[in-house]
Amino acid sequence: MTKGAKAYLSVVILCGMTVMISCVLSFGRDLMAGENPTGLLQNFLVLLGLCILCRTMPIYISEDGALDISFISILSSVAILGPVYTVALVALSTPFVVECGRRKGDPVRHIFNVPVEKTLFNLSNWTLSIFLPGLVYTKLGGVPGQVIFPDVLLPLAVFVLLSLPLNALLLVVLLNFGSGKPLLPELGKVLVLLLPNMLAVTPIGLLMAYLLSMTNGPYLAVLFLAPLLLARYAFKLYLDSKQEQYILIQTLIATVEAKDKYTEGHSKRVSVYAEEIARAMKLSNTRLDHIRIAALLHDIGKIGIGDAILNKPGALTPEERQRIMDHPSIGVHILEQVELPGNIKEIILHHHERYDGNGYPDGTDKDTTSLEAFILGVADAYDAMTSDRSYRRGMPQEEAIRILEENKGGQFHPQVVDAFVGVLRKQAAARAAELQRQEAGSKQRERQKEAVC
Repeated sequence: MTKGAKAYLSVVILCGMTVMISCVLSFGRDLMAGENPTGLLQNFLVLLGLCILCRTMPIYISEDGALDISFISILSSVAILGPVYTVALVALSTPFVVECGRRKGDPVRHIFNVPVEKTLFNLSNWTLSIFLPGLVYTKLGGVPGQVIFPDVLLPLAVFVLLSLPLNALLLVVLLNFGSGKPLLPELGKVLVLLLPNMLAVTPIGLLMAYLLSMTNGPYLAVLFLAPLLLARYAFKLYLDSKQEQYILIQTLIATVEAKDKYTEGHSKRVSVYAEEIARAMKLSNTRLDHIRIAALLHDIGKIGIGDAILNKPGALTPEERQRIMDHPSIGVHILEQVELPGNIKEIILHHHERYDGNGYPDGTDKDTTSLEAFILGVADAYDAMTSDRSYRRGMPQEEAIRILEENKGGQFHPQVVDAFVGVLRKQAAARAAELQRQEAGSKQRERQKEAVC
């Protein structure tokens, strides 16, 4: 960690801990001297339990990413208790959070085995991201304990829209310290990941706050927790099933790569290219997922082709070429007993079809072949041209782009080629700009050394 990053970390922790300690002390004083300490304590304990449960049971969506649904309790607490007590809530819940790993046997994380500076920074981040937007919430007319519709909607909406970016900003600044990367694009990436999560849990947090504001609200809120936790469990089972599917796909890919040296890394590269094309063409996330899986599995049929053909150093005979052309059909046959969503099998079967109808195995054309199959075909062809083979070196990117453009409307879908070429051009421009930035930085450092000497 650079000196600048350490200084930034220290400033955030100092500010956050100062506010947090003040909020905890204020909560303690008000609890002892309040007019209705029993009601305050009941609501606080319900929200504290909810916060601990949510932080203890995150929903893992990737190797290093998880959905933290504790924002439900935070939003409810802001509406019922106010920002000061909400900061106290987060602070007091932290020692009780025991976070299990994504898989059985993974180490359990808690406050005593996480680096102190990380715990303090995360607490400070949450403190500032709750307290400062919470002040705006009260200025806009938000009154703790009064969840009255529609009056409460605007203050809470502003709180969410301020809390989320501030939380992300404090984290991104730390992660990007000294990297030289533009801050706003990195902040945008984090917000894109967090925003769906926050928008999904916001109505639940508002409903929880409404229940707590009613007579016997704490008891109603506890009853509401049961279906909430059941829904969380069902969603976890769904994600676990997707993870099992991904493991199966990885196993199949490893089997193909063990058989065909050329295929090693090929499927993953094609998957990346196909996903970039799909994003450039603004396809839905569902179609994008189908393309990604199909790209990873598109050469699975090579398992059924002999090593002598796959690894032949020279040109193939007509019979051998026909055998290679059978690999899409073989792949779909292998996957017959595997449950795959959408049109993944159709994409695999037709990824060698041509726009003009002269491809294989079925000779389908632009009217009967899916767009996803054409996207996979372009990605596959590009990686084949730019990768080294046993009998030739991979061609330069510009040569591969020229071939793609020359075959638009024949072998390749014109819009797919245009989208992919646009992606490649942008990437090349970004690499050139980064190289210029590095060279400029290097020259500036050399001038600084000369000035010192």
